[in-house]
Amino acid sequence: MIFSINRNIFLEEINKCNRIIDYKSLTPSITGILLEIEVDKISLISTNSSISIKSTIFSGTNDLIIKETGSILIKGKYFLEILRRMEDEIINISSVENNIVSLSGEKSEFSLNTLDFNDFPLIGFREKGTVIKINNIELKKSLNQTIIAVNEWNQKIVLAGLNFAINNGMFYITGTDGFRVSRKRILIEEQIPEKFETNIPYKSILEIIKLLPEKGECKIVIIDSFATFIINDTLFQTTILEGQFPNVNAVFPTDFNTTIYVNNKKFFKLISRADIRSEDNSSTVVNFILDNDRIFIKSNINQIGSFEEEFREFELKGIDEQNICFNSKYLIDSLKTFETKNIELNFIDSKKPIVISSDEDLNLNQIILPMFSN
Repeated sequence: MIFSINRNIFLEEINKCNRIIDYKSLTPSITGILLEIEVDKISLISTNSSISIKSTIFSGTNDLIIKETGSILIKGKYFLEILRRMEDEIINISSVENNIVSLSGEKSEFSLNTLDFNDFPLIGFREKGTVIKINNIELKKSLNQTIIAVNEWNQKIVLAGLNFAINNGMFYITGTDGFRVSRKRILIEEQIPEKFETNIPYKSILEIIKLLPEKGECKIVIIDSFATFIINDTLFQTTILEGQFPNVNAVFPTDFNTTIYVNNKKFFKLISRADIRSEDNSSTVVNFILDNDRIFIKSNINQIGSFEEEFREFELKGIDEQNICFNSKYLIDSLKTFETKNIELNFIDSKKPIVISSDEDLNLNQIILPMFSN
């Protein structure tokens, strides 16, 4: 096995594969990255049993020149460290013996022990099934807007990730931890199944966000118990969460007693001032009091301090009296997801969910359940 390649590009691809590796695994082979060198391409493969990545670099791109084919299983962590220390633009990589790989440039040369590539598991990457195509920027933005409502350690396994669903030509991405709901909808232009649903784990979503570039589109393939995200020349495959995701439509009110129209940044700063964290860093309960043309925001943390501020910069529709308590962190997280100038806070009463939306982005909705102050 002998080839040369642009060091920065190779470093990027190795790092991509290395991120998912579980170095605490009792199986040595899956703590490595498999390099498969063929006549016209190099494939880099890694896995942690739940997530698998396959990235391909084709000959003639990124200064890749293949002189000899073969396979090798490298220790990604150490391989990365060496690539970072080297300063050459083009590096040469070759297998010296069965268990040694050499990395060299004009200025330096390193040798590393390798693992037995025959022990690496055979991974079947699924590229055919139910297919959804989404713009990379739109998908990345939507995942960031909805993952805020996911608790990775939720006791209900199905809630420890995001729900992907298709209904009547719309693609819905939804997250909930039982106390809040984040939902984004995206119009899918090509022909798709009338209905479709799957659940993607939290850690997989985090990696997908990192992988998505600014240009192009992502192809999502769903089949059996797997979801494959095809991003340019990279395949990202993840197992899905089993179970029935709750019907969040039932908790999305459509009729409200009160709607407040307010500047997002101003309201965000107001709630941030009220967000007084306790010594154990627990979230603050904030009291929202609407009284005619005034809003009073109050918070109080035992043995820490209290906050109260009067706010008048808003427009009101409906009932002008409300008294609601909510988790300040949940509201701050929700406000951050809106890139709009203005937002709407929709209320029914002190026991019903608060719905946050904006007429500048009708496809994003955030729901927060009210709390009771101590």
